[in-house]
Amino acid sequence: MGQRNTSSGTPVKTGARSSKATPRRMPDELIAGARGEPLYGQVVATLKAEILKGVYPVGTQLPSEELLAQRFAVSRHTIREALRRLRDAGLIASRRGAATTVVRPAVGGSYVHEIASINDLISFVSALRFHIDSVEMVTANADLAARLGAKKGEKWLRIDGFRFAAENDDPACWMEVFVHEDYAGVARLLDHNKGPIFELIETLYGERIVEVEQTLRTSPMPEQAAATLGSEPGETSVEVIRTFRTATGQAAEVSIAHYPATNFTFSMKLRRTR
Repeated sequence: MGQRNTSSGTPVKTGARSSKATPRRMPDELIAGARGEPLYGQVVATLKAEILKGVYPVGTQLPSEELLAQRFAVSRHTIREALRRLRDAGLIASRRGAATTVVRPAVGGSYVHEIASINDLISFVSALRFHIDSVEMVTANADLAARLGAKKGEKWLRIDGFRFAAENDDPACWMEVFVHEDYAGVARLLDHNKGPIFELIETLYGERIVEVEQTLRTSPMPEQAAATLGSEPGETSVEVIRTFRTATGQAAEVSIAHYPATNFTFSMKLRRTR
């Protein structure tokens, strides 16, 4: 008996085209996200926030374009545009064939304090050159003791001069630094020091600065600093007082800086604790 053919006999169509055409993909740099901004703008915002938070500290390198493109799920063209805008903002620097490096933003006519830790303070101070005009030992009278939060009769090493932004001949502020007599030996290292003075105390005496108390207030511009800072004697200035304390609570250093009020900005970031 012959076998029955169980096939349906329905002809099979091959090579048929779909009735729906494949949509042409729009370049992702032109696609606006949920916030209504191009994707490169979202990349810029994220990387900028991470740089300012210290996820990528000054001097470190950003991931490669390829890794960034994978992370943000965008094209390398979008990443290049984002990096270009970060370069224009002065946050990064790069050369052809070299990695992209996070740099310190250039200091212009306005001096911005954005400090959240002692490490941030070290970075800020290191970016300013301290031109020392005089160094002397002084004995605190009642007025100076009140300014320093010290006792009358205590001896302090007093250092004064102007701080300048890197590669800028215009002074940012006039500063007095008072070092407690217990650490006055740092005086012999000042000529070769380019960093914060409290680091000299740590290096020379084996102490560790664990706390910095900072106070901002307005005060009259000192006469000896007014002309150089482009102000008038007695004109309103912003006085920044920092007290550097060791683990025992002793004030090892007190710095008092005067900034012209017209070009000073203070920035502070607060976070909610859980």
